[in-house]
Amino acid sequence: MLRQVIHRGLRASFYWLGLFVSRHPVFFLTVPAVLTIIFGSTVLSRFKPERDLEVLVAPTHSLAKIERSLANSLFSIDQSKHKLYSDLHTPGRYGRLILLARSGGNILELADQVLQVHRQVLELRDGRVSFIGHQLGGVSFSPNSRDQQVKFARAVQITYYLRSIGPVVQDVIAERWENEFCALVTRLSTTETPHPTDQLHIQSLTSFSLWRDFHQTGMLSKGEVLVSLVLVLLAATISSSMRDCLRGKPFLGLLGVLTICIANVTAAGIFFISDGKFNSTLLGIPFFAMVSETNFTLT
Repeated sequence: MLRQVIHRGLRASFYWLGLFVSRHPVFFLTVPAVLTIIFGSTVLSRFKPERDLEVLVAPTHSLAKIERSLANSLFSIDQSKHKLYSDLHTPGRYGRLILLARSGGNILELADQVLQVHRQVLELRDGRVSFIGHQLGGVSFSPNSRDQQVKFARAVQITYYLRSIGPVVQDVIAERWENEFCALVTRLSTTETPHPTDQLHIQSLTSFSLWRDFHQTGMLSKGEVLVSLVLVLLAATISSSMRDCLRGKPFLGLLGVLTICIANVTAAGIFFISDGKFNSTLLGIPFFAMVSETNFTLT
């Protein structure tokens, strides 16, 4: 009984809606087009990707955020003259180097080359320098050593922490330093001319590396998005076609996909006007809407 009532109500509503649209064709042809142009143009002018990865992966009441806030308030790395930073919580802005000896060599024998890379990194930024401690990887100890003397180490890790408490301008400067840091590591890793650090294999990590990789998923999926769009268009066209040319409605399927594309552009414009920010997880939403709209049109 309830199903029949809902069915009759929807049927009557769509009937009167279709009748109203048919009696005002000029309005429904011009107004949606104008709104799409207005809101669609804001997509290009107000497009902002979400740069805070925590907003995407952690809720506001996340225990990780509470722990970070507590750790920063109790163990601030910006307010201590003699600081020994621990890895108990994630810092703000930082750049990390992993220097690995090539061909399985001992990194302890390449101290001069490690220090040379370290000096080049320090030249990127002026300010107070503090020893934070380095970490050795792949360590083996000398045999019969009471105090466990290090005999061999495969790699060394050096982390450079930047000040994170300050105005927005300071954060912009820190971001620029991270970009120059990555450019320096790339230059040292890909140089073709003989260089004193040729015996080192250098890897880098910064505070925005994870965000950059997350954002690159949208760039890498351009081909898949175009292929998916073509497949949706083909599916809509084939599903609406019949052997009888008079009964076939292939353009109806294409019109359904075009309609939902226009609606997505308009919705994106409204989203960005309301100060929304883009992230790559939004790429799949239009295709769910296309499939739903195509099924509704065919029905």
